[in-house]
Amino acid sequence: MKILAVDDDDTILDLLAEALALAGHERMSRARSAHEALGVIAATTTPFDCLLLDIQMPGMDGIALCREVRGLHAYATTPILMLTAMSQRDYIERAFMAGATDYITKPFDLLELSARIGMAHRLVEERTRLADTQTMLERLKREIKTFPAVSLHDPVDLGTLPRTIAYLSFENYILSLTRARLFTSNVIALKVQDVERMHAQHRPSEFLARLRMVGQAFAEATEGEGSVLSYRGNGIFLAISHNRSRLTPEDIEAHINGSILAGQGITVAVGERMSLGSITRFGSLQSVNKAAAAVEKKLQNAGPPAPVPRSLPERSLARYRGEQDRTAYEGMLRQMLTDDLARLRGELNAGVGQGPSQQPAPARRQAP
Repeated sequence: MKILAVDDDDTILDLLAEALALAGHERMSRARSAHEALGVIAATTTPFDCLLLDIQMPGMDGIALCREVRGLHAYATTPILMLTAMSQRDYIERAFMAGATDYITKPFDLLELSARIGMAHRLVEERTRLADTQTMLERLKREIKTFPAVSLHDPVDLGTLPRTIAYLSFENYILSLTRARLFTSNVIALKVQDVERMHAQHRPSEFLARLRMVGQAFAEATEGEGSVLSYRGNGIFLAISHNRSRLTPEDIEAHINGSILAGQGITVAVGERMSLGSITRFGSLQSVNKAAAAVEKKLQNAGPPAPVPRSLPERSLARYRGEQDRTAYEGMLRQMLTDDLARLRGELNAGVGQGPSQQPAPARRQAP
């Protein structure tokens, strides 16, 4: 694995080189500043497989460097591990929001460092395999002109949403909070009701567009809490909050269903808050599982969802930019027009045999 380590301390760089060599990774390049690192990245012909970044460096710090690297097309998904003595929540949150994959505090244990770099290595291998698969799917898609299938249960990538990170990074974020002994945080889960039907009845692009609507709504409803969000799969979103909130889960659920998603044909449920106040990393991840289980139980106790009335959106979909969102809107209008045509045909068929003056006039519907 080709690794770039960036730190202004030569002792740390020597230690990293030794630890990586013992783990079987001998291709480590080094840089002593963020600007030097950007020069090394620009000069290399084959992108690095993993980056190890210190945060506190003269000039541009590691978080700003992480954001710059993430903006490069070749490094959009490359594992980036932050190696730093800064354990404050503000640094942890800023690092993950800038695109960090993991966060390790100094002084670090060499076995732990080796294990986490090993995880990054497996992630690189998996993404390489997925890239090869994606290349094949793209070729097939061009041949059959269809969108690749989207799994209901996987934490699929929903693109750029406010304060939202990938689920792998989300779990690493939680572990970083636990290592920093920050136990005042809590987690809540949101689930799309009847997500199985939504997944079955819509094309993959339309299903993803609806998930993006929900993610945008969840981010808007929890904006005052400064939450960090992620999509877990199976219609479940998670939000980690660090500030005490006056909003109950019922308040958030009512606001999303009654205002933000009103008229969109989507209803969500929000489960109770779960404290992350665990002294173990396993306990913190268990709190996340409990939050997801709580919203699942809430939906089970509520019974089958009531039919959602079909109506034109009360809020414009223009705020949800992107081709997927437009496709979802067009699909919804097509379904509405299909329903209207079926109703009109029924009325006309029912009027066959009656005199012209007795046939009911077709109902008129205003264009959206």
